[in-house]
Amino acid sequence: MLFSNGVPTADVPFKRLDVPFRDESSRFRFTAQNDYSKQFAHIYAARLGQMRALLESKAKDKWGDKYPLKKMFELKEDFTEKCILVGTLFKHQQLKPSILRDISEETQLAPQPPRFNFVDEEDMLILEDELQRIRLVGKLDVHHMVTGVVCAVLGRDSYEDGAGKFTVEEYLFYEGGPQKPLTDLTNDPLLVLISGLDQSSPNDFSMSLELFQQWMFGNIDSFNKTDDLEAASIVRIIVAGNSVRSSFEVKQRSNLTRQPESEITLRAVNSVDEILSHWVKSSPVDLMSGEFDPANFMLPQQPMHHCMFPKSFRSKNLRCVTNPYSCNIADRSIVGTSGQNVLDIQRYSKIEDGLEALKVSLVWSHLAPTSPDTLPCYPYYQKDPFIIDECPHVYFAGNMNEFKTDLYQGANGQRTRLVCIPAFSKTQAVAVVNLRTLACKSLSFRLSSDFEL
Repeated sequence: MLFSNGVPTADVPFKRLDVPFRDESSRFRFTAQNDYSKQFAHIYAARLGQMRALLESKAKDKWGDKYPLKKMFELKEDFTEKCILVGTLFKHQQLKPSILRDISEETQLAPQPPRFNFVDEEDMLILEDELQRIRLVGKLDVHHMVTGVVCAVLGRDSYEDGAGKFTVEEYLFYEGGPQKPLTDLTNDPLLVLISGLDQSSPNDFSMSLELFQQWMFGNIDSFNKTDDLEAASIVRIIVAGNSVRSSFEVKQRSNLTRQPESEITLRAVNSVDEILSHWVKSSPVDLMSGEFDPANFMLPQQPMHHCMFPKSFRSKNLRCVTNPYSCNIADRSIVGTSGQNVLDIQRYSKIEDGLEALKVSLVWSHLAPTSPDTLPCYPYYQKDPFIIDECPHVYFAGNMNEFKTDLYQGANGQRTRLVCIPAFSKTQAVAVVNLRTLACKSLSFRLSSDFEL
């Protein structure tokens, strides 16, 4: 037994790896009074302004000086030569939720069935810049795009049926930008990613949490003697949101007693505090806010207040952090969210796979491209904090239905470990990333009849 209640025993020394750590989430934190007098159009203006310089340079590297780079107001009916446009995609969707449509439907006698995807065959793509917009046709697949993506397109203008259209022959995105090369490591530091603890859930998975804790403490050697997931190599645990609850609905723990929502939430917060108070005795823990946690709703979500976790916050190992979250561990750049960005991309496109949605957001170089159109965010007007201008080494999203991972390899040699972290309350599984090799595995703590400690 290496640990007893999270404390190393005297007869067996146990020392975790110590690697450099740096929080890089300052751009997601509020440092001044937010200006709510600004309209959300300023976000798109700031996004396009930042991305234009990056994409124009990338377009020149790909297409050279063969094709002119033009603004939309420079397009004329008699100009039919190929040119390059840079702008923000707007996806016109008839099925997109509208408050006016919702109000009108409420007056109908027949209830409207709920929708979980808003794609229609009549959807169309429109490219916008600072002054004008034009409809896109051609190679850019409307069903695999969402509103808010900035791209460069190569093609030619045409006037069919008296309406201006731009026929896309080629296109490019920033694809995450440049990436710092991996430095050599002499050890195998492990990053543990967990999400969806959902302590307001009536389902009892406390034994699975206890099993995870015992593995983390070093009381369980390994699930598989061939793997290299040693507890002493864990350098940090990131809890990617929805620790208190995983839906707006407050689930009653008993049909016989109806507890007030505030009481259920309070008990859930206390339960999270109790869990973390044990974890922080063993390892540094970064607690991210989630969609349904007691934090602000709009992105970027600010850290949950430490007063909610009086037991665990006594330790310096607990850090309440933002969503999205960015840090550097062992000279590896780590970026991730609690999953809202991935789920929203799936709602407004035909991208059904969460891992693919995570990948395209990296290719688009934006953490939350659908903000503020369908994903709420603060009205930034000077700089868009969600732009990915430097490709991370690990990019994750929490609260997914299942564990999935892939190694993204960019056109310029970038290598990024993509990780969909499963909700622990549903799967009793976590993701573990080896920061030396970027290899990633899933560990399941679901109890079975043949498992023995």
